Amino acid sequence: MKTKQIFFNAATVCMVATAVMMTQAMFNGAANADQRRDAVGGDLKQRIVDLEERQDENDIEFLLVDRTLADLNARINANDADIRAQDGRLSEVASRVQDVEKRSGALRAQYRALAEIVKRMAARD
Repeated sequence: MKTKQIFFNAATVCMVATAVMMTQAMFNGAANADQRRDAVGGDLKQRIVDLEERQDENDIEFLLVDRTLADLNARINANDADIRAQDGRLSEVASRVQDVEKRSGALRAQYRALAEIVKRMAARD
């Protein structure tokens, strides 16, 4: 029983170690490349220039994303305004439909009354 437990614990530790190594390999590739460049002979000033260029690129990308979000926000606000306007028009149309239904009901009642009158007049003759 203890052998199974020891084997299970060893397998768990190996799996965790493998996962950690894979994570480091995925996310530290750029850092390792920068360190190799420094070891080859890159100097600090060049690294600073490279970092400033990356920062400028990131700033440009941020501005593009920010403008895009602002445009989307403006579109959303415009769509909300259109929806409110259409909702107002829809409620007007709904009230008009109700008025027409009321008139239709009244006209049907008048039609039935006239039909009764015509039947009575026809029965007299």
